[in-house]
Amino acid sequence: MRKGTNFRLTGAAARRGLLLSVALCLAATAAMAADDCVTTDCHQTMGTAKWVHGPVGVGACTVCHKVVEGDDHAFTIPGKQTDLCFACHETSRDLMLRRNIHEPVANGECTACHDPHQSEYRFTLKGEAAGLCFQCHDSEEFMSDFVHDPVADGDCIVCHDPHASDQPHQLVASPPDLCLECHDDKEEDLGKATVHQPVRDGCVGCHRPHASRAEHMLDQKEPELCVGCHEDLSAVAEVSHPHQPVANGECSQCHEVHASDNPRLYVAPPERLCFTCHTEMDEFVAAQKFKHGPVEEGDCSACHNPHGSGNYRILRQAFPEKFYIGYAEENYALCFDCHNRELALNVETETLTGFRDGKRNLHYLHVNKEIKGRSCKACHQVHASSQERHIRTSVPYGDIDWDLPVNFTKTDDGGSCQVGCHKPKEYKRR
Repeated sequence: MRKGTNFRLTGAAARRGLLLSVALCLAATAAMAADDCVTTDCHQTMGTAKWVHGPVGVGACTVCHKVVEGDDHAFTIPGKQTDLCFACHETSRDLMLRRNIHEPVANGECTACHDPHQSEYRFTLKGEAAGLCFQCHDSEEFMSDFVHDPVADGDCIVCHDPHASDQPHQLVASPPDLCLECHDDKEEDLGKATVHQPVRDGCVGCHRPHASRAEHMLDQKEPELCVGCHEDLSAVAEVSHPHQPVANGECSQCHEVHASDNPRLYVAPPERLCFTCHTEMDEFVAAQKFKHGPVEEGDCSACHNPHGSGNYRILRQAFPEKFYIGYAEENYALCFDCHNRELALNVETETLTGFRDGKRNLHYLHVNKEIKGRSCKACHQVHASSQERHIRTSVPYGDIDWDLPVNFTKTDDGGSCQVGCHKPKEYKRR
């Protein structure tokens, strides 16, 4: 270089030179520290584990330790532990701003979980993930007949952030989003017309997140789990006529547990739900021309309580189980819920019913008898029939259940009936 010539390094070159100088200084410092600390007499295994803390790896012991002058081999930690850790792990400082902080982190005890020098475990942890967690958390709570896969694999941090989170229990995301990260086949349920409220609330209303004695990680088995919220159904267990799925504790036979496009989380549309089990009735009704109003509308629950009842055939209200019974108005509470109860009270009428001969009320004639009154089902098939007014095609009779044929013909002014129990009869309103 000629004397008097100005020479200036470019920016990039200057930065390279500065970095080189720093690296050389650090290397020299590290070498000095390593020579002083790691010898055949002292700390000879330091830096030999599978995972080594950065400063240990480069022999920069004085990054974390301040040597006390004197003959004794002593040192101090320059500052609070968290401040010391955050000096390098500065992006982790924001953890302290989150709502839920792991207790060791909140207490500034990073070394409760991490070895500050070296470890055989990743992140220089002091043990395997689950084993490390169980040093504080009771392992018995995580053991049962059914164990959540992440727990069984000892992978707690799949669901929990080990440092801090804005979610309760340091969860890495809010349920149900967290659950759907693995159970993605359930994600479409959230878009269905009816979503079970515990699903909206985050799954843990019904499922235990760690371990359970019930299948599918349920908090309890059916039906106890369901009754825990649907308390009004607890009395169903005491009724004389429970619906069979209810008696078996199988709520999910009729209801989807997560979501459904049908009302009340039904597994099928209401008009088809009952027929999924009652297949013979399905075939029978489909073959009939005339259907009872509720059946036509697909509303079986208009007459039947789908959970259970104190009445025959899980009927919502009283209806005679016997074919012949002395008349009492309360026996026909179910029918009179829709039909005019005066049908069976007036001997004569011109308005209450078309089933009359002149003014003589033929409903009264058949039903309102003190000893051998006919129940409604003596003439009517309560679900459907091939005859008008859903008149039965046959009537069971006697102890051996004879089927007596019923032939009914409707006319403009009345009708005629030919049945095995009496000679052919006809009636005319005029």
